[in-house]
Amino acid sequence: MLTSSLNGPWQMQIAGDAVSYPAQVPGSVYADLLRSDAMEDPFYRDNEMTALALMENDFCYTRRFIVEDALLRHERVLLRCEGLDTLAEIRINDAFAGRADNMHRTWEFDVKSLLRAGENTIEITFSSPTRYIRAAYAQCKADGSSHAMQGFPHLRKAHCMFGWDWGPRLPDAGIWRDIALVGFTCA
Repeated sequence: MLTSSLNGPWQMQIAGDAVSYPAQVPGSVYADLLRSDAMEDPFYRDNEMTALALMENDFCYTRRFIVEDALLRHERVLLRCEGLDTLAEIRINDAFAGRADNMHRTWEFDVKSLLRAGENTIEITFSSPTRYIRAAYAQCKADGSSHAMQGFPHLRKAHCMFGWDWGPRLPDAGIWRDIALVGFTCA
């Protein structure tokens, strides 16, 4: 088995915005924007509301990476995503690789056919969790804590991110755990 980490520097962009921010994986949208001085501390005064409004957007993480011949010699190559938060679509070299909709699990996608020796690109687009829960709640009323955002039970995401009697409404997004290519051959 051969593992090639995709952790480290990425780029993050708010969908529809021309500005690209340096991103660190594992990490999150809020962490990357804070590091770039592109948002105020969400825990200070009422900055929580500005940070919450950011989550009405979609976010795109991208990076270039090198695939060695040794990885491609394996029978199978999986993209292993140990933490995608939460509604994600993955593309490798502009080809669809998979979707994720649960931050509480590891996702694996067979991507050998999408890879080439040398330079490759990966793009992971995270859809707005706030738009998703609002639309889901309109279809089916599912309530939880009265202190949290309506519709939060519809999404497999840390529910405390949607507010609670003790916490703010900061439903972050991003690649929050390790991500890697894993090559292996079945014996």
